[in-house]
Amino acid sequence: MQTGERLHANERITIAMRAVLEFLVLRGPTTVPQIARGRYVTRQHIQELVNALVERGLVDMSDNPAHRRSRLARLTPLGEETIERIRRREHRVYRKLDPGVRHIDIERAERTLRSVRNVLAELDTRIGAEGTKHRSSEFENA
Repeated sequence: MQTGERLHANERITIAMRAVLEFLVLRGPTTVPQIARGRYVTRQHIQELVNALVERGLVDMSDNPAHRRSRLARLTPLGEETIERIRRREHRVYRKLDPGVRHIDIERAERTLRSVRNVLAELDTRIGAEGTKHRSSEFENA
């Protein structure tokens, strides 16, 4: 069992479910395919996780004004409370760790990683939009 799973054993969620909750905190209401692309896993895998989170009352699905069939996953109030409780618990535990690195260096690394993640997310969005345009133009030219 991973450290994170032991740390959150009373939450009844897996590390993969926790990652989906975190993704929704960072990105807001999102479709299952978007989460899958952002996590670099299959849509089916994310769908299973989202279904389990819906069963637990942590996520709900709502209509997507941009797409009739691809609904939006979003945190419920219970989901928001759960991920905040998890983050606080992690912060308490990880704050006590001494990795032998100065705090300023950790903050710098965090900013760098956040910037890289944002650039990659933007690239993913652009590629997705271009792919959609490309696929629809193929049908128009057929």
